[in-house]
Amino acid sequence: MEIQAHFTDIQTVIVAELDSARRSIEAAVAWLTDPTLFEALLKAARRGCRVRLALLDDAINRRSGLNLERLRAAGGEVFWIPEGESGQGSLHHKFCVIDEDGVITGSYNWTRRASRADENILRVRGDAALAAGYSEAFAQLLDKHCLRPREPALDSRQLLRRLEIIHNLLLLDDFEMLAAQVSRLETARSLPAIAELLDQLQRRDWAAAQASLAALLARGLALMPYEDPELAALRLELRTLEAQVVALSQEQAETERLIQEFARRQQEALGDLLEESLRLRRLYWQRRAERGDATEADREAHAQAREDYADYRQSREEVEQMPEAPRLNPDQQAELKRLFREACMQCHPDRVTEADKAQAEALFVQVRAAYQQGDLDTLRRLHRQLKSGRPFADPATMLTEGDQLRRRVAQLRLEVERLLAVLKSLRAHETYRTLTGIADWERYFAEARQRLAGDIGRLRAQLEEENDDEF
Repeated sequence: MEIQAHFTDIQTVIVAELDSARRSIEAAVAWLTDPTLFEALLKAARRGCRVRLALLDDAINRRSGLNLERLRAAGGEVFWIPEGESGQGSLHHKFCVIDEDGVITGSYNWTRRASRADENILRVRGDAALAAGYSEAFAQLLDKHCLRPREPALDSRQLLRRLEIIHNLLLLDDFEMLAAQVSRLETARSLPAIAELLDQLQRRDWAAAQASLAALLARGLALMPYEDPELAALRLELRTLEAQVVALSQEQAETERLIQEFARRQQEALGDLLEESLRLRRLYWQRRAERGDATEADREAHAQAREDYADYRQSREEVEQMPEAPRLNPDQQAELKRLFREACMQCHPDRVTEADKAQAEALFVQVRAAYQQGDLDTLRRLHRQLKSGRPFADPATMLTEGDQLRRRVAQLRLEVERLLAVLKSLRAHETYRTLTGIADWERYFAEARQRLAGDIGRLRAQLEEENDDEF
């Protein structure tokens, strides 16, 4: 599974995801006025993707200037969701499901103005359960407004007979006849248990398929148990919030790691010159402040220079105490990020049950430390343990009571807000603003050394002038 939060170049990210679609796109967005995003949808439809678009039927969309008939002509489907009472919008979604496997959701509106706003999105790939939840939300939206024909009800008895035939064919290892029966089972893919069985059969995972079949046959006609729509919506929001918390935690760790790495590299490249420059500046203003004709401005400049030098000495000691991270090549850096993201999905404390939280917290601390220190070997080991053992239960499948789900959703909403505030603070950090504007760190440090050397030369000349003036 791949999961990431995006705060910049969001339009570019969405276009890239739409361009990657090969089978289907389901987008439910309140407004679509961005011609770039519309053209990406149109291009997907023209290459054979099934594109389905749900929009709010209001003046903004009707006057967008986008010719939605072009999308229909290319095979796409457009569903107009009527406004609610008193002009209140009845569509507040901003999500897109791609190839039944990827999800884009977040605060970003698909409008011309959105790229200039302070928005974010969550991009998830490889989470079929989350994608299925959003596809179901899309279907429910159409059903609510009677915008799609009702699918014929499945004949449960006929479906059970088909499952019995497939089970017997597996027992006989009769794989030639199996293919025909499996293809007829596709009509029931809307049932999660059948979808999972079909995936197992397509992977030729016969042992898992036999276990699934045994469970299905044991349940008899109860193939699609009823679930309260409110609980289904809460489960979807819970999965989304879990993914968002993990993505924001990853973004926080990455931002902190960048700030630390830049501070270390800056210390290595410029530390001696920076300290000498600040020392000479402090000495120069000290001499000026001690003169008999010193002004208040001279004394204030001396106090500031003394404070700057003390602050730098303290920060330099803190940087020198940081564990030195190993230098990783680009492939190793990419692997480090991938392993960290995958490990987070397995052990983040906000993705486990209360019973597992303490153990997950301890493991997450190790994973995070290994990532920030660039300790690829340790992260590989922790990743293997998590992938092979799968030690923690999924709370979205463990929580069955509505009150528990509501409490969990409320907690994660608060955690998302906290993480967004932390990220906003980190991105406002002076070091982060500096490093994000630098394309080549080595060149930047080389030019900075040259400037500092010139400053030191000028400060020494000024000090010599001060000495001459005293005699």
